[in-house]
Amino acid sequence: MSKISCNIVKDMLPLYHDNVCSKDSKKMVEEHLSECDSCKSELDRIRDDIKIPKKEIEKNKIDGKVIKNISMMWNRSRVKSFIKGVIISALLISLIILGYFGLFHWHITNVPTDVVEIKNVSELADGKIVYHAELTDGYSLNRLKYDMDEEGNFYITPLRPIIKQEAQPPYLMEKGYDFFDIKDQEINRNGAEIKALYYGTPKDNILIWKKGMDLPKASEEIENMFQFE
Repeated sequence: MSKISCNIVKDMLPLYHDNVCSKDSKKMVEEHLSECDSCKSELDRIRDDIKIPKKEIEKNKIDGKVIKNISMMWNRSRVKSFIKGVIISALLISLIILGYFGLFHWHITNVPTDVVEIKNVSELADGKIVYHAELTDGYSLNRLKYDMDEEGNFYITPLRPIIKQEAQPPYLMEKGYDFFDIKDQEINRNGAEIKALYYGTPKDNILIWKKGMDLPKASEEIENMFQFE
C-alpha cells in the first residue's frame, strides 16, 4: 500500500475519532499515526476540542441551574415586593380617605359659644321649651350631640369638622328655632329628671333653661311653627 499524505489523513481524522470510517481506513490512519507526530497532534487537538464543549455543557448546566434559582428567587422577590406595594398603597389610600373624611365630614370639633347666639327662649303651650339658636361665624353646622350628666344637666353640643365649610341657605341648623321637651323619655332614657338645659359643653356653654325659671309663653307665630298634628 502506498504511503498516504498527511492532508488525506487529517481529513479523515474526524471520522476516525468518531469511529465511523471503514476498517481499512481506520487501519490506514492508525499506521500513519504511528509514524507521523503531526497528524497525531492533530488528533489530540480534535479530542481536546470535543472534550472542552462537554465540560462547557456541564458547566452551562450548572450555570443554568444557578440562573434558574436566581430567577425563581427574583420572581418571588418581585411578587413579595408587589404584594408589599399593594398593601402599602392600600394603607396610604385608606389614610388619605380617613384623613379627608376626618377633616371635612366627621363632626369632631365643638363649636365655641362665642360664635353662638341663643335668644327668644319661651315655652310652648304643651310645655316644650323653644329657643332660637344662631351661629354667627358664617360656617356650617351639621350635627348636634345630646348628653346629660349625673346632676341632671342636659347639654346640646354643636359639632363640625376640623376644616370648616361656609354655611349655605336655607341654614337649617346654623340659624333657626328649635325646641326641647324636658319630659321626653326618648331623650332621657335613664328616667332622671332634667334640671337644666345648656347649649354647648360642660366647660363652655350657654344656659337655655333651668328648673324654677319662669319662661314667657311662646308667641302665636312660634306656636304655629311647631304644630305637629
